[in-house]
Amino acid sequence: MFPLIDEVYGTLTLKLAKIKLFARSSERFVDPDDPQYQLFDEMPVADTEQHDSQEDDATEVSGHKRKRNRGKRTPLPSMLERVRVEYTLPESELIGPNGEQYEKIGEVVSEQLEIVPAQVKVTVHVRAKYAVKGREELGVLIAPVANQPIPKSIASGSMLAHIAQSKYEYHLPLYRQERIWASLGIDIPRNSMCRWMMKIGKMLEPLNKAMFAQMKSHGHMHVDETPVTVLENKSTKGSHSGYMWVYANHHGVLYDYRPTRAGSGPMEMLDDYGGYVQTDRYSGYNALFESDKRISVACMAHARRKFTDIQKAYGKSSNGICNHVLKQMQELYKIESHAKKNNFSADEIFQIRQAKAIPIVDDLHQYLLDNKNTVPPKSGLGKAIAYFLNHYQALRRYTDSGIVSIDNNVAERAIKPFAVGRKNWLFCGNTAGAIAAANIYSLIEAAKMYNLKIFDYLKYVFEKLPNTHSQEDLIKLLPVHAQHYLPKMPVKTK
Repeated sequence: MFPLIDEVYGTLTLKLAKIKLFARSSERFVDPDDPQYQLFDEMPVADTEQHDSQEDDATEVSGHKRKRNRGKRTPLPSMLERVRVEYTLPESELIGPNGEQYEKIGEVVSEQLEIVPAQVKVTVHVRAKYAVKGREELGVLIAPVANQPIPKSIASGSMLAHIAQSKYEYHLPLYRQERIWASLGIDIPRNSMCRWMMKIGKMLEPLNKAMFAQMKSHGHMHVDETPVTVLENKSTKGSHSGYMWVYANHHGVLYDYRPTRAGSGPMEMLDDYGGYVQTDRYSGYNALFESDKRISVACMAHARRKFTDIQKAYGKSSNGICNHVLKQMQELYKIESHAKKNNFSADEIFQIRQAKAIPIVDDLHQYLLDNKNTVPPKSGLGKAIAYFLNHYQALRRYTDSGIVSIDNNVAERAIKPFAVGRKNWLFCGNTAGAIAAANIYSLIEAAKMYNLKIFDYLKYVFEKLPNTHSQEDLIKLLPVHAQHYLPKMPVKTK
């Protein structure tokens, strides 16, 4: 059945639902005119990253690509402690049949990872007390102790960092962590951990505000949002659907919880911001652009995704218009990939976009104008064409500056950890918990941008922040500054 007619009966929706459940989520465009493509009855799905500008380290072989070093084991990190276990033969086996004596000429070495269960210790803070004998009126002197993240709590900065990382980076709900602590012989109720995380989240607010102020000093901001269920008092309000908004650029990440999806949230956050704002064109952002100081930029990945869905569903039988659009968009991403690989400056990116990207975008716009009446407007392809044409100016606007991205994938990648965690812990206990989660997620995702080890960074912040007394000292705790003296994740080598 012809694809456009097939869509009317819901087949496209059914196929996309199956693809979402059982297929890979890659959006890599596969050219149906490629000779290799003709060897397959089904459309091959490439094992690639979501962003088209990411390419595999591959070796060209006639007819296909072969990944280098496939199956090669990565060496174990050199900083790990090595415990040497030697194996030798007894003297009786080192004598040959005619009395020859075998001598050691070398070694065969192999390595295995050995796991030592988590070690938990208790730090005993002993504060000396002083007094003058017989002079009670002089009082007692007690040696001071550094301010703690949570006063009068058994939770140290390292313990709080471990719990926060486990929940907000590794997506372990607190009830699972409660069982892990119990297996170590330590009783830590989940309600205690929940209370600690809320206090830590509140403590991080000034730091996140300082980070957001620095983010807004630059001229480009990504914004996205995702729903989250929040529980309230069951006897009165029950639960409601709130929204976690994320603001991101190359200088930081900020999560912001709001009880609704209304545009008042981003308007309040970006009221004093001037520059490019990149979104998925949700109408809630429209109020941002009533002022000339903010410029709307659309997401090319959103426009491309609508055409990619059609090709995924119909493979070789997908409409020629769809395939032509995806080929042209592929060329746009090749330009971005080339600029990234060569570390182009913002000015150089602007120049290459002006010279190479604008003609492609404009030709694509004219092509879709010429062909929009050849497909049913309510079909999947018709809707994809309408989306591109309706948002053409905003889609093209990334070519106006070298600091703007071609798509909103920065925000989508930043919000993905929250969406993954939501599948595990399902909901936030209350509004205060949702706000605390937003503050902790912000710090973790910002630290990832600088490749910091999350545990070390959180421990550093939790211990330093209670003893910070100036804005200058506060700013020094941000990941952009902490990266210079905290350990980083090892860089993977291909």
